[in-house]
Amino acid sequence: NNALKTLAVLCFAIICGLGSLSAQEQQEKKVAYNFINEYGAFVGKRVGWTGVFINGITIKGNDAIGLGVGYGLNNATFQEVPIFLNYRHYFDRGRKLKPLINAAAGIGLHFWDQDVRIPYTNEYGYQSTYWDTESRKGVGLYATIAGGFRVKALSFTGGFFFRTFPSEKGFNGGIEAKVGYTF
Repeated sequence: NNALKTLAVLCFAIICGLGSLSAQEQQEKKVAYNFINEYGAFVGKRVGWTGVFINGITIKGNDAIGLGVGYGLNNATFQEVPIFLNYRHYFDRGRKLKPLINAAAGIGLHFWDQDVRIPYTNEYGYQSTYWDTESRKGVGLYATIAGGFRVKALSFTGGFFFRTFPSEKGFNGGIEAKVGYTF
């Protein structure tokens, strides 16, 4: 009877020990801070240059999520400040070159000068107009979906952009290419 109790306790201890041993062998989630900066050009109905800066985290070295802000110049509104959420997935194939997908969505704050006609009446009572320039601002949509690769900390992406510019009606899309570095 005592031998049976001892054997049951010993079996229980071995089973618990094996469970904790296998739990130690499993990898824990690795979360790390990352800072991505990328610079490039876009071409479509509108043409421009942009630089983006993304503060975020990398999970297990393969998924990165972060909040981004950027600055761009374009031929629709001149200045754009995008604020967006960014997601990247790196395909780890055991090589230095890692393919990636990149998706971003948010808003773009736009600032531009626009020529406007201003009517006036001169000192003799004649009505006329003159041209002046007004500073304008507005909010548009900002989105990107791209693919590319990363070698160590250097990245290259190319894909599609979708934006709205408040200075004009309609939806703008095209292609973009960026090169960057991750800290």
